[in-house]
Amino acid sequence: MKSIFRKSIDKFIIKEVASILEVHSINYEIISNEKDFNPSFITDINKIEYQLLIDKDDFDVANKAISSYYAQETSIPEEYYLLDYSNEELKEILYKKDEWNEFDYGAANKILKERGENITDEEINTINQNRLNSLRYEYENPQEVKNYIIVGYIFAIAGCILSLLWGMLIFVSYAIAIVVIKLRKQLPSGESIYYFNEKDRKHGKRILILSLIFTTIWISIFIMNEL
Repeated sequence: MKSIFRKSIDKFIIKEVASILEVHSINYEIISNEKDFNPSFITDINKIEYQLLIDKDDFDVANKAISSYYAQETSIPEEYYLLDYSNEELKEILYKKDEWNEFDYGAANKILKERGENITDEEINTINQNRLNSLRYEYENPQEVKNYIIVGYIFAIAGCILSLLWGMLIFVSYAIAIVVIKLRKQLPSGESIYYFNEKDRKHGKRILILSLIFTTIWISIFIMNEL
């Protein structure tokens, strides 16, 4: 089964990466939501996303092939915006490779070398591993996750009462619980893991249990009052 190797709103970038994969005889598939695109949103190009899929076992070979290609082929325009970046900002691009397109990653590496900051293959491997560990075990916005779980508990306990204002509110805690328990993300290596860590997934299960308990209690009270 194929996993998402690259995704972008820029079709040219996806096709260029695909051409590199072809040279190295790596099977791929390109999919997009272009057929489902609503012309009424034509001013928002972010509505169309292209995804390049390959077998998870080919990720390492594909990444090396692409890095090698852009290290040799990257020609940076004279006024390209990355030239104004500091060395630390350029290193941040290398660290968060998954958030940048292939050209910018290659350009950042090349600019650093031209400035005397030669990043070795061993250092790149360490950077990539550190990034994987960060994505696997840490949150980009931990406070948002904490607030999300707190809201889940609040709606689990008071959801039925709040639903008197708007009926759909009774389902908020259930939705939050299911998301916390089931939501997954894909790492740049192709590995699919749970988005929330084990500790927070336990919170999700507690929110679901509390939702069921308090829903039953509040419904019982409503029924008794109607008798």
